[in-house]
Amino acid sequence: MRKSPLFGGFIVALALALLASTALGQQQQQPQQPSSQRPQQQPAPQPPAKRPSVDPATARLTSARNVMVTRARGSQIPYDVISSTLDGWGRFTMVDSQDKADLVVTVATTGGDSGVRVAGSGGPSPLTGRPEHSSSSSVDLSSVEITMTVYDAKTKRVLWTAVDTAKSAMKQTARENNLVEASEKLASKFHDRLEPPPPPKDED
Repeated sequence: MRKSPLFGGFIVALALALLASTALGQQQQQPQQPSSQRPQQQPAPQPPAKRPSVDPATARLTSARNVMVTRARGSQIPYDVISSTLDGWGRFTMVDSQDKADLVVTVATTGGDSGVRVAGSGGPSPLTGRPEHSSSSSVDLSSVEITMTVYDAKTKRVLWTAVDTAKSAMKQTARENNLVEASEKLASKFHDRLEPPPPPKDED
């Protein structure tokens, strides 16, 4: 009996189907590696974040609590003004000994000595030829330079310093007022050094 071509094609198709199912079964039987054991790609190491550097002088100024104010030389007025301003600030405790202080503030003034200076001279009189003595007086009305210096009470390192000038004046009261004004400016500069004012807001 002769086999038909259709029957032969059916045999070939059946054989191909068996081969395909066998290959698929082998793929399914292969154990899959758990996701926890799969090699994971490590993220690139990040460089360490840079911390903003803090100025040692600023750190010492902002951490200080006890302050001693001294007058190095000159007028008493700037010393009184700066001392009372720091005391009224509320940030510091005023102490009278360097051993108890974190900061020492020195106040010094130069120039503007309002005292009367007397100068004398002697010589023969052009009229009589006899020796004569004469004197003259003058008042120093130059400007006063005020220096405020803040240093570490323990290390003696200067942490901050500033200078302001009090204008000269003929009257004693005006000179004293100028000293007060210049001293208040120095105390204000020191205040802004420790507690900077907020930046001005932009107006619309």
